[in-house]
Amino acid sequence: MSSNLPAVPPPDFEPLVELARNGRHAEAVSQVERTLRADRSHGAIGAAAAALARVARLAEAAGNLDDAIAALDVAVRAAPTYADLHFQRAGLLLAAGRRHEGRQALEAALRINPQYFAARLDLALLDAREGRLGEALDTLRGLARDRHVREPRAYQQALHSLGQADWDQADARIKQAVRLADPVLDGALDRARALLHEGDAAQAAELLRGALARYPRYPDLHFLLGTLELHQGSLDDAVASFARALELNPDFHAARIRLARALESLGQLAQAADQVSLVLEYAPDEPQALEMQQRWSGRRGARRAQSAPRKGT
Repeated sequence: MSSNLPAVPPPDFEPLVELARNGRHAEAVSQVERTLRADRSHGAIGAAAAALARVARLAEAAGNLDDAIAALDVAVRAAPTYADLHFQRAGLLLAAGRRHEGRQALEAALRINPQYFAARLDLALLDAREGRLGEALDTLRGLARDRHVREPRAYQQALHSLGQADWDQADARIKQAVRLADPVLDGALDRARALLHEGDAAQAAELLRGALARYPRYPDLHFLLGTLELHQGSLDDAVASFARALELNPDFHAARIRLARALESLGQLAQAADQVSLVLEYAPDEPQALEMQQRWSGRRGARRAQSAPRKGT
């Protein structure tokens, strides 16, 4: 006998996420947990897991790793077959220095989805940090074959950094080369770009500097901060930011072009021309680099014409 009663909709956890957005992370987790004790339906579990993942990201962005981990502890107990929750929890545990638990969380994600690329990558990086360097390098080279690496030279430089035990540098370069998503980092970048578009340069700069304290090895943050500094006329600061982005990713052509513009504004045309030449060496058709090179060539030609002796004098 079938029931004609309508399906009960899952609980609405949006007000609890709003609590977390206002800094009340532990209270939000507690209320989600209380709701789950009263409603163990499939819909409630799925909605709660999604809400707890959001609460964890908000807590992490606020620098509260303990509450972020607590949110995901509840989430994986409620939805133990969600690989993404185990992976998100692993990242927080590793950030908190709890490597053994972080490894267990990565392994849990891979038991659910053995092809989970990001989890395989993080597990290989953890192996390297814990002394299994040869095994880690073999895994990372295999991962590069399994997935298109957008920046092969940066990836190879990252493997070299790993071989030199420069863990943080290698971690950032590898993830940049394969462009893995990081919700907290991506959110900070998107918000900074929106603030710049709205003309709120001061708040954008504050947000970027805060993100750099958490992600000092990510070139996109240095690039965006340098772009802001360039527009504000803080040329020396802009040069330093673009140089740091290029140190982390030498193939970052947009950063090299902005560096050339900053150097040009400082009157350092020879150094600016060197940067443009490096871009054109790897990307001969890059339009901005070509425009700058042609403009400078035109200036040099005009100066030569003015300095040449006139006939009949």
